[in-house]
Amino acid sequence: MGSESYDWLRFIVGYTFARLGLLLALVIFGAFTGAVLFPAVVTFLPYSLIGVKNFLTDPMVESVLGTVVICAFLIWVFYDDARRHTAYEEWSMTTILTVLVLIGMIYFIPAIFRDSFSAEGKGDIFYTVFYYPARWVIAACGDDYLIGVLGSILVLLGTAFAAYFISYKVYIKKHPVLLAGSRRTLAEAAEENEGEDDGE
Repeated sequence: MGSESYDWLRFIVGYTFARLGLLLALVIFGAFTGAVLFPAVVTFLPYSLIGVKNFLTDPMVESVLGTVVICAFLIWVFYDDARRHTAYEEWSMTTILTVLVLIGMIYFIPAIFRDSFSAEGKGDIFYTVFYYPARWVIAACGDDYLIGVLGSILVLLGTAFAAYFISYKVYIKKHPVLLAGSRRTLAEAAEENEGEDDGE
């Protein structure tokens, strides 16, 4: 039992940091896409579409675009994760929720200390990039920074969870024998527990 708990904990820690690193890399890529790459592409639009160009280069629109890019990659990665976890019978609602909550908490922590740096003008670039996907959510929340960042995290990780869960459902539908085997294992575990209780 102790060995199983250790293996689960080791898997949680490894998986959490792997996906946290991925999220941070995607945030940087999303910020680059929204703030640099997309505006550069928009400049090729004809002058007659100046209204469209102004709309597309609005900072909030660019932040939304960054969020969409990040979510697209999260859907791809977590969809594949769930498929692999299900195939190897490692899928667990507890595991994925634990990982996503830990990622969300770690990603949110710097936002709490933003005011201590903004007073002296320090860390502006860091916070601009680190929470680039949150800019449009912050604006939608009446410029409440912490609520906006939290809302952005819910959007990103909610997308990841939805992709993971849908992938699990799709894979189980294609391979129902896995679900039957899982139910059988749970039933056997319950019978063993009952036997141990009776023995006591």
